[in-house]
Amino acid sequence: MKEIKSAQCLEFFSELLSVLTTHRHYERVFHFVVDRIVRLYHCRSCAVVLIDRETEYLRIENCHGISRTYCKEFRQKVATGAIGELLWTGRSILISDASLLPEIAKSVELEAPFASCVCVQIAVHHQTIGYLYADSDLRDTFTDDDVPVMQAFARLAALAYYQNRLYEENLRLDRVDHETELQRYSLFSEQLQQNLDRAQSAGEPLGLIMMDIDNYKRIANTYGGDARKAFLREFGGLLRQNLRTYDSACRYGADELIVMLPGTGVEETLHVAETLCDAIRGHTFTEFDLVTTVSCGVVGFPNDAETVEDLIQRAKHSVFEAQRAGRNKIFHNEKEARLPEAG
Repeated sequence: MKEIKSAQCLEFFSELLSVLTTHRHYERVFHFVVDRIVRLYHCRSCAVVLIDRETEYLRIENCHGISRTYCKEFRQKVATGAIGELLWTGRSILISDASLLPEIAKSVELEAPFASCVCVQIAVHHQTIGYLYADSDLRDTFTDDDVPVMQAFARLAALAYYQNRLYEENLRLDRVDHETELQRYSLFSEQLQQNLDRAQSAGEPLGLIMMDIDNYKRIANTYGGDARKAFLREFGGLLRQNLRTYDSACRYGADELIVMLPGTGVEETLHVAETLCDAIRGHTFTEFDLVTTVSCGVVGFPNDAETVEDLIQRAKHSVFEAQRAGRNKIFHNEKEARLPEAG
């Protein structure tokens, strides 16, 4: 940490934990995080950028050094570039000298060019919420040693956001996502851990399929909220129709879903993913006869990962690869496993 005293970091983290335990509004914590990062690094600008769960666009939630006009007009897609990879895989972005990486720097910058920059994922319970951004007019303001510090701030911001969401949505009492009628991720993650523990004890496999609805944003923006809700309800029903009674499916994000297949090896999981892709691609949804495809990431225990965190992370990375390759694809272990034929 260049010219930053450890004692100052400890003081800021102590203050932030105090705020977390006395306030349930995440906006206050976000403001605190941004303010303290600016103090630590004397950076030009800093921002908490969140994913809007309804539209899947990025928005600037809290910032320093960025104009109100830019924040108001900022509406960026969760792309497949550097920021998209950060959001999907959690791989931090560190640019110590923007002149050496001009294309990446241009794709990352918010309002104005910078000399150095760092971005880290904001996530909790394996769910990506957004990212934390800081830049400087000086080169080498940020080094490898600063990434863990930024990640610590990001984790506390994520915790505040998740704590607020639990309070607002009462997730522990309501375990069903009412738009898809599938499980919420809070319940699903508990069942995933239980099934993984059982698979480890019994020496059995477990399969996981993560899918992203390819044209969800276009459906929502073109046909409106009622059509979007009807589409999601039918989509959830179609998943349930094509799964066994002891399989599970949950809504993971606005347009992401996860399917868990107990006792299922990788090859059979790939077959199930292909069956689901075929069923979705061949179905017309709602009165508007909407059609869609999905991008899928397949992962299996014990072949690909042995913990819930690693299973989710590898599945997310495979979905990212499927999207980057043009969507309507199935990836396993970062390699294209199936390409559904057009119907």
